[in-house]
Amino acid sequence: MKLNSKEVKRLVDVKSFSEQIKKRLPDKIIAASLSHNSKLPFKAFSLREALIHRVAELSQTATTLFESNQLVPAIIMTRAVFESTAVLYWLYEKIRNVSVTRELGNIDEFLMKSLFGGRDDKSPVVGYNVLTAIDHINKKFAFYKESYDNLSSYAHPNWPGLMGAYSKLDKKEMTLHLGKQVGNVPILVALPLLAASLKLFIHYYDDMEKYLLQFNKICDEMHGK
Repeated sequence: MKLNSKEVKRLVDVKSFSEQIKKRLPDKIIAASLSHNSKLPFKAFSLREALIHRVAELSQTATTLFESNQLVPAIIMTRAVFESTAVLYWLYEKIRNVSVTRELGNIDEFLMKSLFGGRDDKSPVVGYNVLTAIDHINKKFAFYKESYDNLSSYAHPNWPGLMGAYSKLDKKEMTLHLGKQVGNVPILVALPLLAASLKLFIHYYDDMEKYLLQFNKICDEMHGK
């Protein structure tokens, strides 16, 4: 697959953001370095760092898929990055709010559901529907939900992600040609969105640091009384 200059630029952006995320990957969280009076900071750090490991793997896989012209799988990976960025932003807002108001609110419930929640009977707690996180970040970035829905149309086996991606009808001959080589999946449907989502992830991951330190101090003081 030969990319035009605009597509190449977007792919370069994605690679750059992906590498930046890779350089930030932590290999451990030492609970003893956090509050001795509250488990909340350890939970918050755990969620943040698990998310960056997830996004690192997803973005690297997406890049490889885009480069090898496996566009539907690449879009599915992009959609997963979108979801993870939305959860990180939600965590950021929760932590920042506690740091500003000094009120814990439902932060423990949020952390427990995010860390241990699932959608099956075996899960210890019922997790959030990912659309809740998408709706939350969409309040800040109005493009987010519509973009997520567009990605979903390729991730699901309907027209864009199925017949549009893997077939082309010759109406004159009444022959359906099959294969990704005859389908139509514009690479720019997802590349700019992946770049934007990774850029947002990096920003909120980095900016969360100062709020997490304040959060740790607040939790230690409140639970130490």
